[in-house]
Amino acid sequence: MKILKYILLLILLILIAFTVYLSTQNGLFSVTKSKVINIEKSALFQYVNDYQNWESFCGLDEEELKISYPKSTIGVGGSFSWTGKDGEGSVKTIYLKENDSIAQKVNWNGESGDAYITFKDTIGGTKVTMNSSGELDFMGKLQSLFYGGFEKKLSTDFENKLASLDKVLRKEISTYSIDLNGIVEVLPQIYLKRKGESKVTDFYSVLQKSLPLLHNFVTENNIKTNNQKFVIFDTYDVAKNKTVFSIATPLKEIIYTTPESEFTVDSIPSHQALKIVLKGDYSHSKEAWDKGFDFLKKTI
Repeated sequence: MKILKYILLLILLILIAFTVYLSTQNGLFSVTKSKVINIEKSALFQYVNDYQNWESFCGLDEEELKISYPKSTIGVGGSFSWTGKDGEGSVKTIYLKENDSIAQKVNWNGESGDAYITFKDTIGGTKVTMNSSGELDFMGKLQSLFYGGFEKKLSTDFENKLASLDKVLRKEISTYSIDLNGIVEVLPQIYLKRKGESKVTDFYSVLQKSLPLLHNFVTENNIKTNNQKFVIFDTYDVAKNKTVFSIATPLKEIIYTTPESEFTVDSIPSHQALKIVLKGDYSHSKEAWDKGFDFLKKTI
């Protein structure tokens, strides 16, 4: 019995020593990984800036994780969260500089850290850099022992994300179709719109910000639409690099907005139009426009 007591006492002392040792270890971590991706910087930024896209390159298995999205997943305040067998977590954008950087607050099982993603033009494309830093608590230090250290695991995770982002976007941008449907009759239509303007080169970026604003206004005011969105261009001047446009949605019934509202109601009379359908990334829009102009030159 004495031998058994000594063994138990020895095990207890070892556990105490191990606990003291682990508690005194530096829990600070900082990991940075970069990859050059041969895709335009603005396209990369806009894709990463929307958390709805993160499932495609972050390895988030819907069968293992329950992913939740709030009303806003784009820009400052945009976020998403998840729960799974290994715990729960969330990511939220707290600051961004357009086409340059995104600052985030990351939470995982009660631990929080800071994360940054930057986008820089470089030879061969865009240099995308992921960085995360923070401090592990006791349980975080303990768990990190099982996968060879937290920084090692995070480094591998960043490398996988960047490689997957490269692969997914290359495929998405290269997969597209342009259908020239010819001249069609367009019926009269009442629509709700929000006007905006931008440089032609920044149009997609500004459009991405406008879409959730229109969606939220419709949702919050219980406005009945057909759930489609379209863009009306008042000006599209490539030479001056300027466009004035409205993001709009057709209404099922007429509504009225206040004079000071940024949302207004307008209508389109019946008319004929050339219908061109582009399915894919906006980077192919010039090809779609060129097909339309070629058709009109031969028709008119």
